[in-house]
Amino acid sequence: MVGDYEEGAQLECAACPADYILMARDVQNEGRALAGSKAEAVAALSWEELDAYDRTVEEVVGPSGERYRLSTTVFWDMEEWASGMYVIVKAAPARGWRRYWPFKAVEVRGGPNDLVPRNPSG
Repeated sequence: MVGDYEEGAQLECAACPADYILMARDVQNEGRALAGSKAEAVAALSWEELDAYDRTVEEVVGPSGERYRLSTTVFWDMEEWASGMYVIVKAAPARGWRRYWPFKAVEVRGGPNDLVPRNPSG
């Protein structure tokens, strides 16, 4: 029992649509999917484009109609042109507790199969 309810019981909510629980799961998957696809797209850029990439914040609307704020950050792991790079994307919905703890996706460039090239400017 959890309070007055059995664990796993479906709760009735007169103000909520019948598929409220399914919608919440879809929105969670949607936030993760948006962050993941943006991280993959940015990580696919060339090394020079990644090095020049500034932090971006953009508003997008997911397939469900939910609005998200995507913030993308790219940075070198240690020393420029001598270590890998991280791409971090956070997807924060416009409302709900995930505004404060957004969905996050991380991509890493560099490593044995993706060697960092020499610095093109020097």
